Amino acid sequence: MSLAFAAERVPRRQPQRQPPARPERHLTVVPEETRRTVSYVVLLMVTVFAMMAIVIGFQAFIAEQQLKLDKVTTDLRLARLNYDELRQQRADLLAPDYLREKARLMGMSQGLGSRFMDVPADIVAEVVAATGTMDSTFADPVTSLNIQPGGLINSFQASVVKP
Repeated sequence: MSLAFAAERVPRRQPQRQPPARPERHLTVVPEETRRTVSYVVLLMVTVFAMMAIVIGFQAFIAEQQLKLDKVTTDLRLARLNYDELRQQRADLLAPDYLREKARLMGMSQGLGSRFMDVPADIVAEVVAATGTMDSTFADPVTSLNIQPGGLINSFQASVVKP
């Protein structure tokens, strides 16, 4: 059921071959102003980068100094707490109740009274004569210790020496 027709073949015309066209080169000489602009932009970018690096370095330095300051502040706070704790312990150790308890544990008891005795004049003379040959540091400890005049020891010596 197919029909066949005889058709005359017409030769196709082939397009004429033209030599390949050389690609057009669009090369132009770059003017000096463009080079100057590029170098200016590059210099600007390097400057911005350097400034950012300096700012970052400065921030790092400030952070490092802040850490050191925080450490010193913490050490100072701990030292103050330790000092306050030691002061509290010292106050507790010097408290009369604590001292009284320690004395009781050592077997000491509170005195019930006091009694004064008169020293005979001949004993005072013997003591004064014996201390005359002694070293002045041992013979007169009150003046070597620079105790204020009129104190308990000076008034006692004055009453003993005065027979």
